[in-house]
Amino acid sequence: MVKLKINLPEGFLEPEVRNGFQITSKRKQVWAVELDLLSELDRVCKKYDLKYAAFAGTQLGAVRHEGFIPWDDDIDIAMLRGDYEKLCEVAPREFLKPYFLQTEYSDRGSLRRIAQLRRSDTTAILSSEYNENPTFNQGIFIDIYPFDAVPDTQEEFDAQEREMNELKVKYEHMSYYAEWYKDQASSPLKRFGKAVFHWFVMTPLGKKVYDYDKVYRQFEEVSQRYNDHTESTYVTAMTFGSGRMYRHREDYENLEYRKFEFMEIPVPINYDRALRAEYGEGWKIPHEAPSVHGGTLFDTDRPYMEYLKNKKNHPVLTEEDLRL
Repeated sequence: MVKLKINLPEGFLEPEVRNGFQITSKRKQVWAVELDLLSELDRVCKKYDLKYAAFAGTQLGAVRHEGFIPWDDDIDIAMLRGDYEKLCEVAPREFLKPYFLQTEYSDRGSLRRIAQLRRSDTTAILSSEYNENPTFNQGIFIDIYPFDAVPDTQEEFDAQEREMNELKVKYEHMSYYAEWYKDQASSPLKRFGKAVFHWFVMTPLGKKVYDYDKVYRQFEEVSQRYNDHTESTYVTAMTFGSGRMYRHREDYENLEYRKFEFMEIPVPINYDRALRAEYGEGWKIPHEAPSVHGGTLFDTDRPYMEYLKNKKNHPVLTEEDLRL
């Protein structure tokens, strides 16, 4: 495993059973790298007085398990838009190699619509993307979701959501030619044609004619349209398409620290309301569920670039490759 900044407690990497689920040493190693990333995020947020909170399965894990949900494989963080933008601003000088804050602006073509703090000396390649020849950073990551204000009326929200979806379809289609999607085609002739078009869109003239960045900026601007409504009750991960899964703004402004493995992580003081909004009234009862990422190739010893360079020798991911 790569060298971490954090100190792991003795025995942390040993396999164990929690809630009847067998946690392997490999899963523990992935957790360790993610906790190292979380520690770096916490350092930067404290330095700049930025608020962040455990979100989704990480919030559930902190409250229900005092750590990871046993069958989980990632960490989810939420930040209100103002703090999120400040984090992105300071990231280039604060997250130094092997740490890297990935957004569509810092790593064009990643198309996540959120930020991901990654370790570039590790591997976390989604099986759904393995054969799409992506070139963006694919180190082990934690997710950071920007929360934007929800408009006052349903009509405004519906109109905003429609506009965002239209822009999302447009920029994803444009990225098919502008970035790593260029390699995907059903025949050598089409691949050649896309390669030529890609060359054109990367020239100064092509970037003016085919301004992918402009469309993505418009998408984000629409998501932030109502952020000046500082008295609005609700926020949501608008860019990620959380739809009508509203969260109370005050739940992500008023936080407390809860145990998370051998660390502590901020969660909403009113965590019950936040968890009921996402998981329903039965959130306290554990139910094993698959990862939302689907299969992921994790490697805590080798950087993702080694896999990309040697993919000809390993063209297909097996069940063994994806097993944690």
